[in-house]
Amino acid sequence: MNLFEFDRNFNARVLCGVDEAGRGPLAGPVVAAAVVLKENAQDLIPEVNDSKKISEKKRGILFDRVIESSRYYGIGIVDVEYIEKQNILQATFLAMKLAVQNLKIQPDLTLIDGNRMPDLKINAKCVVKGDSQSASIAAASILAKVTRDRIMIDYDKKYPNYGFGKHKGYGTKEHYANILKYGPTPIHRMSFLKKIRDKISTVQSTNGQLGEKISYEFLKNHKYNIIAKNYKSEYGEIDLIAVKNCYICFIEVKFRSQNCGYLPKEAVNASKQRKIIKTAISFMKKHPCKYQPRFDVVEVVGKASGDFEVRHIENAFSVGDEYELFRFAL
Repeated sequence: MNLFEFDRNFNARVLCGVDEAGRGPLAGPVVAAAVVLKENAQDLIPEVNDSKKISEKKRGILFDRVIESSRYYGIGIVDVEYIEKQNILQATFLAMKLAVQNLKIQPDLTLIDGNRMPDLKINAKCVVKGDSQSASIAAASILAKVTRDRIMIDYDKKYPNYGFGKHKGYGTKEHYANILKYGPTPIHRMSFLKKIRDKISTVQSTNGQLGEKISYEFLKNHKYNIIAKNYKSEYGEIDLIAVKNCYICFIEVKFRSQNCGYLPKEAVNASKQRKIIKTAISFMKKHPCKYQPRFDVVEVVGKASGDFEVRHIENAFSVGDEYELFRFAL
């Protein structure tokens, strides 16, 4: 039985296939696609198959042809922050839900690749190894895979020392070596790096101590009064707290030993910012003052010469919705 015959046997007026790409990589998002093929799709894309069985070059060609052969299609993308906050399974389910929602039509039957069912609240069926059985699922696998690969190729331009354009975030020997050499990027899934977590922790601890020492001297030379180092709360830690003029500055220090292709401050993502803000509130409740709170980042970047470049970014991020809590703390 070919893949199109498999789909026709369900006798569904609107049959949708859903598949994902990116459950296993160390970095990048997970992507899902949902596809409702046209009735004559077999004539348009007779060679459609599981994306893993097709070369990268041919997948790129089939990507456009699958779109042309689809009555409807939808893409769902879930970023690394959600993967880390929840887990890869829940992130995959969310990507599938988003892909189906983006169809702009409710299928009569949705075929899901695999043996786990997301809560789509529509008629759906799991198909084990569905991308090699169902034409609709195979088509979805191509859209998901190519979409994700293109995202990783874009990241390769932003983070040129990691080889994302080549391995697409998967755990190759070269990829692991580059993580240890340059440090994890903001798109790495830290929960996936258990294999080298201790090594990363050792490198980051050493670099962190050096970065804080350099930052401490830099701020002192610029007339900042350092009032706390490595302040901890139940929410997290703030590297340095300093006072200058009318500001109390909560400072995150980011260190990179080499040029890793991105600014260290990019590692201070939204989740990290929230933890810093809550820790700052904790500090101000215990140490009330009339200074205006400010959130800074000090970047310490190593140079090939062995010297370090220090960049102080004032007001690197704002308190946003937490402002009222700050007023209360004051």
